[in-house]
Amino acid sequence: MSKVKSLNISISLNAFTLDMYKVLSEKAPDKNLFFSPLSVMTALSMTLMGAKQTSRDQLAVALKLHPHSNDAVKTAFAAALDAFNKIPEGVQKLYELHVANNMYVSHKLDLQQEFSDALTQHFQAAAKVVDFGGQTEAVRQEINQAVEEATKNKIKNLIPEGILDALTRLVLVNAVYFKGLWTKQFDKARTQDLPFYTDGRNSVNVPMMKAKEEYRYMIRKDLKATVLGMDYQGGNLSLVIVLPDKRTGLAKVERKLQGVDLRELFDSGRKVEVEVTIPRFKMEYSEDLVAPLQALGVRDMFGSSADLSGIGGLPGDLYVSNVLHKAFIDVNEEGSEAAAATAVAYKCFSFAKPAPDPVFTADHPFFFMLGEKQKSGVILFCGRLTQPQE
Repeated sequence: MSKVKSLNISISLNAFTLDMYKVLSEKAPDKNLFFSPLSVMTALSMTLMGAKQTSRDQLAVALKLHPHSNDAVKTAFAAALDAFNKIPEGVQKLYELHVANNMYVSHKLDLQQEFSDALTQHFQAAAKVVDFGGQTEAVRQEINQAVEEATKNKIKNLIPEGILDALTRLVLVNAVYFKGLWTKQFDKARTQDLPFYTDGRNSVNVPMMKAKEEYRYMIRKDLKATVLGMDYQGGNLSLVIVLPDKRTGLAKVERKLQGVDLRELFDSGRKVEVEVTIPRFKMEYSEDLVAPLQALGVRDMFGSSADLSGIGGLPGDLYVSNVLHKAFIDVNEEGSEAAAATAVAYKCFSFAKPAPDPVFTADHPFFFMLGEKQKSGVILFCGRLTQPQE
């Protein structure tokens, strides 16, 4: 038996994050953007378990999992999901992080046992047989209710009306939920309405949180930006803000980030006392990722050339009709709450030294990430804030 080549999920996830961010960013250059690379990659990696031939190759390349075998992917995800969902005792109370996978199978689909086993054993996915045709609305509500529960009511109506019908054969759902408290919380009494410059000239007044505390701080001349790392209680998770030097500099920073290992931003810089001003904001983002994935070279599985026979049926019987993703984040004085969910539906055919007492004022569009700052360096969420009042 050949040895399974080990796979570092965080390396693949970093590269996939950059690619997906670029495509989503170019689609709406001046809009808020927020998604969970982990959620999207998990749902699509479950799909990978049943993809064959060119359908598999295209997806594996886009997910940066090529040339790893299904066994390597399964093993890596099993370890990652186990680590997320089994927070050590004592840490659980400091932050919440849950990853949930669900599989809804049509009673008309003869599901391949190997695919079913891979999802239940390695992706911790609960499987349920449903009647998409006879009980379409009831099944839709059941799926959405499960996502709501997994994300503490933050992600609602993931699957809108009109997505499911009698031709639907399988829906894979991934949900990620995080809630954490800052190590150094902001004093609400210091929060005040101040201008946030949406471009070089125009501004809107938004609640700005203020603190003078020790944070990880680094001036990145190569990015023409300053990086601030704000830790959550529990020690391993952090919010990183990449603030352009210029009010209109985000687009250039985004281009420069394409050549950066994002994971290094989580644990770089040194802790210094910084006068921080950042907006308090909430954001909800929703997108069908079919077109973005097609832009990344995933074409066959969305049409008549699809070979998902490893899931069930014959080559050409199944195709992916939707990749629905919804994400939410709330950043406030206490900390952050973030959630995301991805559903894949299938149908059949018919470095620099900081200055003394640095000031970090995030009063213009910036890039941000939420993830692990040690160990695997997994990116849970990322996005950009351009319009805090949306």
